[in-house]
Amino acid sequence: MATPELSLRTNAVSTYRDHEAGYIAQLVAPMDDMWAAFADMAAPHALRIGDEVVGSCCADDDRQLLRFYVEAPFLDRAEALLRLALRELGVRRMMVPTSDPGFLSAALDVGTGVECHTLLFEHVVAPARPGLDGLVVAEPGDHARLVAFEADATGAPLGFLESYIAARLDRRELLVLEAEGEILSIGELRRDTRQDRVAQLGVVVGKQHRGKGIASAMMASLVRRSRDEGLRPCCSTEVGNMGARRAIERAGFQARHRLLAIGAGS
Repeated sequence: MATPELSLRTNAVSTYRDHEAGYIAQLVAPMDDMWAAFADMAAPHALRIGDEVVGSCCADDDRQLLRFYVEAPFLDRAEALLRLALRELGVRRMMVPTSDPGFLSAALDVGTGVECHTLLFEHVVAPARPGLDGLVVAEPGDHARLVAFEADATGAPLGFLESYIAARLDRRELLVLEAEGEILSIGELRRDTRQDRVAQLGVVVGKQHRGKGIASAMMASLVRRSRDEGLRPCCSTEVGNMGARRAIERAGFQARHRLLAIGAGS
């Protein structure tokens, strides 16, 4: 009997969405919601063996494979399916969380070169520093001020910030620290809509107020608020951002997992 042919079907939005629950269920730790959002914006494809859909993947405009999922009964064909996806999509590198054992195993089997790109933190102990007094939940009327603050502090594009901050304000997920009418820091407590009882935390501190312990104190405040709501705090930062790493670790987090950049090979 002939071996069924492997193939890729493009524009497979419904397949990608149908696999979301199965994908999350096989993770060994919470996924990072920002990278999950990047994956959602990438082009989705269905993985097929013969006429049967057995998995899905997505690749962005930079030719990065951001997600690769194969259903459990077909994991013995994962390596072959990954090689097919890399070849047909012209992938140059794979962005692989170590919390995803299926993607990680296949990527290490076929890839070339491994670089740690992002640290994925989970909260493990009580913060070493106290939280902040005077934090207030941001309101929709604060939108323009918050966009201007984050644009100056992070250099992120205005178009992205305007929509991103509007969404956070709508869900009441931004906490602001001010002094004499000046924004010093913004904290994010994003209640994860994909994973049950998970909070994704983030902090932005104004350029002129860095190095004063504000980031550590803000993270401690966000941790306590998350715990009060019965949520599991998580966060991430790029591996080279030493200031963010120190603030996160002082708030009781440990980098249990990583996001790896793995070359696609030849």
